[in-house]
Amino acid sequence: MRHDFENIPEDADVILHPADANPIHRGPVKATRIGIYFFCEGTDPERGPDYYLGDVAAFCEGWEPVEVAA
Repeated sequence: MRHDFENIPEDADVILHPADANPIHRGPVKATRIGIYFFCEGTDPERGPDYYLGDVAAFCEGWEPVEVAA
């Protein structure tokens, strides 16, 4: 599992692994990075992002890229 959140590419889909103190998610969640924002699967993007770049480092233990089927 990676911890370099700042290196998640723009428009990339990743799996975020929440820390125990995460107030939003309890289990791994798919998210897309758009700029400094992260929008998670299953939430309404019109309500705003789930996380900002600084939030993922504070509230997530790590991340991994989403595997793309060939």
